[in-house]
Amino acid sequence: MIRFLRRLLFAAALIGLPVAAGAGAPNTDWMMYNGNYLGDRYSPLAQINRQNVGHLHPVCAYQLGELGPMQAGPVIHNGVMFVTNEHDTIALDATNCKVKWSNVYTATGPEQGRANRGVALLGGKVFRGTPDAHLLALDEATGKTLWNISVRDSADGSSTISAPIAWKNMVFMGSAGSELGVRAKMYAFSADDGHLDWTFDLIPSGDEAGANTWENPDTALTGGGGTWSSFALNPADGTLFIPVGNPAPDFLDSYRPGANLYTSSIVALDAMTGKLRWYYQAIPHDYHDWDMAAAPAIFKASNGRQLITFAPKNGYLYTVDYKTHKLLSKVAVTTVANQAAPLSDLGTHYCPSIGGTEWNGPAYSSSDKLTYVDAVDWCTTVKLGTVRYIAGHSFLGSANGYGTPDKSSTGWLTAVDPLSGKVAWKFHGSSPMVAAVTPTAGGLVFGGETQGNFYAFNSTTGKILYTFNTGGSVAGGIASYAVDGKQYVAVTSGNQSRTTFLKTGAPIVFVFAL
Repeated sequence: MIRFLRRLLFAAALIGLPVAAGAGAPNTDWMMYNGNYLGDRYSPLAQINRQNVGHLHPVCAYQLGELGPMQAGPVIHNGVMFVTNEHDTIALDATNCKVKWSNVYTATGPEQGRANRGVALLGGKVFRGTPDAHLLALDEATGKTLWNISVRDSADGSSTISAPIAWKNMVFMGSAGSELGVRAKMYAFSADDGHLDWTFDLIPSGDEAGANTWENPDTALTGGGGTWSSFALNPADGTLFIPVGNPAPDFLDSYRPGANLYTSSIVALDAMTGKLRWYYQAIPHDYHDWDMAAAPAIFKASNGRQLITFAPKNGYLYTVDYKTHKLLSKVAVTTVANQAAPLSDLGTHYCPSIGGTEWNGPAYSSSDKLTYVDAVDWCTTVKLGTVRYIAGHSFLGSANGYGTPDKSSTGWLTAVDPLSGKVAWKFHGSSPMVAAVTPTAGGLVFGGETQGNFYAFNSTTGKILYTFNTGGSVAGGIASYAVDGKQYVAVTSGNQSRTTFLKTGAPIVFVFAL
């Protein structure tokens, strides 16, 4: 407890540290959860680089008052940082962490999803979801609530905890709740007043395309397929990409025979109409709870070929040709074992379980031509059980919850050549790695691990060039931006997640600079 209090006092003291003013260059923003629409998380800033990153230091910190998951990605626009937790949306001066405004949401229905991944910005509005499946629009300058709509009734287990994205006067949001048997949907709402523009069923039924992959049609009605991190969008062709989670029940696959589309897939929609363009199902008939949890990254490789890369929770990084949708490589980025074995009531051990890549997906450096991805190395034993659907309650199909995990857990950061699938380098962390990965033009990759370390790596060799222990689990976003010509890095710390390996520290956002 004393050590914990010292950490909080240290963080509070940081707020008063002076921040040197920069000059010259205009602001360079970090406009959404994954930095930009394509989701590659690449920062073109190079003021902080391999030669000087050792002089990085925290210039301020802000402690969010509400204990709980700290998985949000900071969003920065015109020198203002927007950061969220379950109920709070806070606007900070991005150079000194001083509060500009805060908005506290009061739920009106059952709160099913505790985390919140962040906000979208468009037209002077800030958009976010809630634990009781609402979507809010706030005034970017004042924090005043402009509109508040119910996306769906949270009594069935639904929540809207993704970081939405906004484009062409539309706000895109999906529903989460796979583990409670929610039949998920993707939505587009008007940024003006929140009216519904279109919906897409992520679990098809009836005469919808893909419905026949649920060989028992009734199981599609409780089929899961939630989405709970964020999304990607290609403005060049107007394609919206949705990472779709696991089918339900998670483990009792005999309950739901078939490939179970569109679960554990990347789904590509026409962003203007919501019509299906294509999909890639990485894990047909998933029975290990291997969500496609994180959004993909879209990029042009060194030979000019456009690619899309994504990493489910099964421990692999996939790279697919953007035009042909053909798989180019599938690279293991953590321990994988016994994945084809059927589950049994006696217990089946496999890897990974509470692992693989979680809510922060792959990144791509256009200067180094490498993809980077975090992963958790943790195996488990799952015992099959019985299942009965009750709205708003767990719908897993196991006798021991999400399994009995091994005692030890570690993590990996892996750099991969996307064209060849060859691993360029790997870093083995002593604790799970679920934080965002952010490459920069300065030849760096920023990352973190749940034991509290924030890292700067050499982007081509993986050598650690800087370490700072934040005092809490680093599990959320890492953003790099510039204000008045000075580059900063914002890091979230202190995640109090339901997942056992992440419960350390109090939620804080740190800001670093030279």
